Amino acid sequence: MPKLRYLKIQFSNEIKPWELPCFRAAVIEATERRSTLFHNHRGNNGFMYRYPKIQYKLTQRKASIICLGEGADDIHYLLANRSLRLRIGEREEDFSIEDVHLNYHQLQTWQGWFNYSIKNWQALNQENYKRYTQLQSEVERLQFLEKMLLGNLLAFAKTMEVDKTERPIEVKITRKKGEKWLKYKGRKVLTFDLNVQANVSLPDHIGLGKGVSVGFGNVKRFGSRQSEDGNQQSDTKGRPAF
Repeated sequence: MPKLRYLKIQFSNEIKPWELPCFRAAVIEATERRSTLFHNHRGNNGFMYRYPKIQYKLTQRKASIICLGEGADDIHYLLANRSLRLRIGEREEDFSIEDVHLNYHQLQTWQGWFNYSIKNWQALNQENYKRYTQLQSEVERLQFLEKMLLGNLLAFAKTMEVDKTERPIEVKITRKKGEKWLKYKGRKVLTFDLNVQANVSLPDHIGLGKGVSVGFGNVKRFGSRQSEDGNQQSDTKGRPAF
């Protein structure tokens, strides 16, 4: 069964959620663009449409970087800097690493369900937003969002080679906690905060949907895995390894 290398680097510097794009841009410049995994751009040939293996996050209100798979290799382009002075908006700061955590996460589907919260999930493009707003009932809207979320999970699974031999990926929304408009690339986008259940084990702080490289769609697991009959199960093997 495949195991995903998962590296979390947390800096001692606190930044605001809206400063994550600035943090990302500063890190990209600090690496001198020696790896496309930091920015997913192909020179002058446009954007590379792939699930980001390096993501810029806030954990405990502090600037953090999540590296997945080969992203854990290329992070050395950043860590090779003896001093790390980054420009965040109008200010410059010396960034220091507070915590480094490397582990391996077993990616597979299971017979039971894992509980996750998803924050600031950006699910809808312009066309799907029109379809979503035309739906008459909340049940229809939740079903529509579940389809979008399943698509996001399948995209993640394809890139990270999730083992689906046990059974296909399934997901269901258990609670829509709220929705709000946030700024993304200079425009307002609708985002959702959800509790969901899925039969696939996911590492904490990965993103789903659009804007995952700058903190949108942040996934966090809670509770215990449940079997299909609703009983809680001990899941040492499936627990995210950090």
